[in-house]
Amino acid sequence: MTDSPGADAQNSPRPRSRAATRARLLDAAAELFAEVGLGATSVEAVCERAGFTRGAFYSNFESKDEIFLELVSEFGRGQIAAVRARVESFDEPIRLDDMSVIVAILSAVGGDDRFGALLWTEMTTHAMRDKEFARAFRETNDRCIDEVAQIIEDTIGRSGAPLRVTPVEATRILLAVWADSSQRGVMMGTSDEEFTRARADEIGRAARLLVDDR
Repeated sequence: MTDSPGADAQNSPRPRSRAATRARLLDAAAELFAEVGLGATSVEAVCERAGFTRGAFYSNFESKDEIFLELVSEFGRGQIAAVRARVESFDEPIRLDDMSVIVAILSAVGGDDRFGALLWTEMTTHAMRDKEFARAFRETNDRCIDEVAQIIEDTIGRSGAPLRVTPVEATRILLAVWADSSQRGVMMGTSDEEFTRARADEIGRAARLLVDDR
């Protein structure tokens, strides 16, 4: 017996609906983790922000910790995709001594806005307290650093301005500058424009110190 089109129409939306529910829960959790932190975020708050019941939450995630770990994975995939998109968007050959390129790549890694800085900080803080989470976060972060370092390494031959350190070391140094500048910007309550400009300036200055322009 052949299935009717009506049966397919009734059955097919379910996976999409489940995926949409899961995505909305993840988005809501990310917002709350960034706003108030993991400890102050309850399952009820995530459900309320997403517009779902506790039943919807527990049909997708076993706990708040699980959704946080899933966010790490999502964040890592997003970072790598963002870096690739930024690099592909440049019309001209990438130069290591072009600070705007370095800033764009680092912004893609950590995020352009305060939300990215807040979520990154919350993840890092939790990783220092929770060994299981630290393992997942470290693996995700290391993969992203390796991706960025590879992009930098691939450009060295075309840049005419080699690095003073290895590409991995350069990436870690610049990410540390990104994190420090982002955290200070959030704490100082600067405007979005000033937040972005000040961070770009600091990353640019650090990048110049890493480039051997003799």
